[in-house]
Amino acid sequence: MAEAARLVLGMGAERAEKALAYRLYSLAERKRWADEAHAYNILVTSWPQIQAEAARLAAGVPEQAGFGFSGGDAS
Repeated sequence: MAEAARLVLGMGAERAEKALAYRLYSLAERKRWADEAHAYNILVTSWPQIQAEAARLAAGVPEQAGFGFSGGDAS
């Protein structure tokens, strides 16, 4: 997510990029390109988080460190 936010920040991305991703998703879905449609769908649904991260980067707020958990069973 942080890398996508850096790209958005560098592009000065606004609503047009989300609209393009949605359009590409719709096209891929119509052509039955499942892998591509899935990737574009993830981009569209992640857009609010990407923009929030870009705003955080622009404001110079330090990145919050994670615990490094990868999920799954800890046993």
